[in-house]
Amino acid sequence: MLKGNFSATAIGSYPHNNVDDACDLILKTLPEIPCWPQLPERDMNEEMLVQYTEGLPFLKIDPVKKSVYVDMPEDNTDKLEEFYNNYMSEDPGLFALSDSHALGFSNMIRLLKEKKPEGLRAIKGQIVGPITLAGSLKDPEQIAMLHNPVLFDVIVKLLAMKACWQLDQYAAFGLPRIIFLDEPYLSSYGSAFASLKKEQIVESLNEIFLAIHNRESLSGIHCCGNTDWTMLMETQVDIINFDAFGYMDTMLIYKKEVRTFLERGGIMAWGIVPTTDSIKDVTIGDLMDKMTSAVDRLVDSGIDQKLIIENSLITPSCGTGTMPLDEAEKAMTLTHELTIKLKDKYKIT
Repeated sequence: MLKGNFSATAIGSYPHNNVDDACDLILKTLPEIPCWPQLPERDMNEEMLVQYTEGLPFLKIDPVKKSVYVDMPEDNTDKLEEFYNNYMSEDPGLFALSDSHALGFSNMIRLLKEKKPEGLRAIKGQIVGPITLAGSLKDPEQIAMLHNPVLFDVIVKLLAMKACWQLDQYAAFGLPRIIFLDEPYLSSYGSAFASLKKEQIVESLNEIFLAIHNRESLSGIHCCGNTDWTMLMETQVDIINFDAFGYMDTMLIYKKEVRTFLERGGIMAWGIVPTTDSIKDVTIGDLMDKMTSAVDRLVDSGIDQKLIIENSLITPSCGTGTMPLDEAEKAMTLTHELTIKLKDKYKIT
């Protein structure tokens, strides 16, 4: 079982156009748990709502309008049958991430094999979450795929296979493997804009978590806004990544639930380094104060400090893909510096 020990990883998106520059930054600042870079500035195919759609039936992309939608004709049996046959074959290679959609993946694999970095503890990959993708992809009548039971099921299974494919590529390294689901759409759960049923969310997430667990790997979920954290703690997820810079107090309200989550082996990934304008002024001292205060508050509520440390990771609060390059590099550098200082303070070797 992976111990968090305040090791650092990241969400995935970077503002670089050059894949080598992004990979170099990751290996420099995330030497223990690197991820691969998503590069939405490089190509529209790397945008979150497009990157994982290879193999999705009835997908339409308009590069001129930069729009993506789903148009399922009445005569849809053949394409659906082809998809489900591919899925039932249990061959994730049929759902691979190609270089046209994820250039950072193959490049990170290559660099890890070439450089064999010391201190590597785990490797992380990521997919867009099913709620976010199905909530954002719409048909020509502007109805989201969340409300199309057939295509919602297809999306869940497609993403599960994208996760499995990444894990299979990582298997050669013989290290713990992690896949995060990026679910910004869950920040609107409970609002008038998202008529989602809790059961629908939990069931779809658990289907993907189970696929990850079946490959003896760790599942994570990232939500950059506020959401029903207790709902996520009730799923089978191993790692919950939240914006600890902006929503620390909101999460710490649930001390009892956090304790139960940690005691079952769950890991909190503290998104403590801001990826907003706050990055311009924040210092390493500010971040240390914020993190140590959070640890103290949990300890004061009766949670064992050793449990907190062993079940904590550090990340930026969100992806850095929309940040100016210099600010993204600062966020990653601060993430690296913070994990070093926390390990020193809590005497983690």
